[in-house]
Amino acid sequence: MIFRSIKSRLLLSLSLFIALSLGLSGFALDRAFRSSVEAALQEKLKANFYSLLADSEAEQNTLVMPAQLQDPRFNQIDSGLYAFINDKHGNRLWHSPSAIALQPSPTQAASIGHFRFSPPTNDQFYRLSYGIIWELENDDEREYHVYLLQNATPVTAQLHEFRASLWRWFGGIAVILLVIQGIIMRWGLTPLRHLGKELKAIESGEQSQLTGVYPSELENATHNLNLLIENERRQRQRYHDTLSDLAHSLKTPLAILRGLNSQSLSDAEQRKSLDEQVSRMNDIVSHQLHRASSKASAANQLSMQPIPLASLINKLVRSLQKVYISKSVDAENLINSNLSLRVDEHDLMEIFGNRLDNACKACRQKIRISANQQQGALIISIEDDGEGIPEQQRQNVLERGGRADTQHPGQGIGLAVTQDILNSYQARLSIHDSQLGGAKIEIEFPVS
Repeated sequence: MIFRSIKSRLLLSLSLFIALSLGLSGFALDRAFRSSVEAALQEKLKANFYSLLADSEAEQNTLVMPAQLQDPRFNQIDSGLYAFINDKHGNRLWHSPSAIALQPSPTQAASIGHFRFSPPTNDQFYRLSYGIIWELENDDEREYHVYLLQNATPVTAQLHEFRASLWRWFGGIAVILLVIQGIIMRWGLTPLRHLGKELKAIESGEQSQLTGVYPSELENATHNLNLLIENERRQRQRYHDTLSDLAHSLKTPLAILRGLNSQSLSDAEQRKSLDEQVSRMNDIVSHQLHRASSKASAANQLSMQPIPLASLINKLVRSLQKVYISKSVDAENLINSNLSLRVDEHDLMEIFGNRLDNACKACRQKIRISANQQQGALIISIEDDGEGIPEQQRQNVLERGGRADTQHPGQGIGLAVTQDILNSYQARLSIHDSQLGGAKIEIEFPVS
């Protein structure tokens, strides 16, 4: 459909605007010119009236007009300018020589001392009438009505000529405006055409992201498109890596299971080894599935709803305080209630649930959660008053399967899951010393 095209919409709407604007302007100018011509004609007829009045004389108690009038058009038959004088009863007393062959339709009389001008109605004449009181020699007063008629043909021809010239000019202006409009639209839509070409190049594999310089109105869109493209690319790579890791991780337990058949073990020992390897394989598969699903959700980060951090942390803390009731953990949440993150809620529960659980395990009695916004980043800190993590062990703790606490059961998979989730959001985790005396875990999320 034509209205699915931005160019077509703009072209149609601007063309309609130009047509409407020029049409209304032309109509207004035409009316103004017509009014000007008729006003000028009315003034001319008034001048003719005063000329006619100057030619008139009063003789023997009656109004007498000369045989030859000052304006030669009154003397020429069918000249287009005509004059009539009637008495107060409408009886014709005199007409100009030009009106010998003319029988005009009745004209409404004007009041005494006032002009009445009227455009053509049933015939092609402009009319001007005036009522006068004439004082005769014996102080007698007579009422007369003077009528002047002007043929409308010259005026109509003048109006037609002006109208034709006006629309010729407006037609030329419309063509020029449409050409300018087309040039402006082509120039204005160039960024969108360039964006379309770049997207096709990305689709065909010729380039990896949008690299063009775009207007400020498109900057957010191109930035978000680049994020989506990059997230989609990372997601495909992560699926590939996850499958590779899963295949690699299962090699060892499968090899052990295969070797059980060649070993001379009792049923109890074989069952124990079998249970250990099946449990290990289950943990590996669960870990890899969670890793893949969390990264898939991170790829859609732009469409996620912001999650309030303070309420989520409070919920997790209340749950963990019940688990570690024997410690009477004192949890201090300093995160502002207005602070939120555009991250999948399940991922946040996994990240902070794992880290808070570790903090509750390691603390003596107190943990503290705080947040600090810096330029382009949001840093959430989780501190405890435990023994802390020695600096030489911190890198080992961050690696898969690495553990600083060997007193409690576990395989170090929780931190690996946390790291994978954080990587999918381009976030990072670091370990520092806490002012409380224990460890301080900082989780840094990039924010725009």
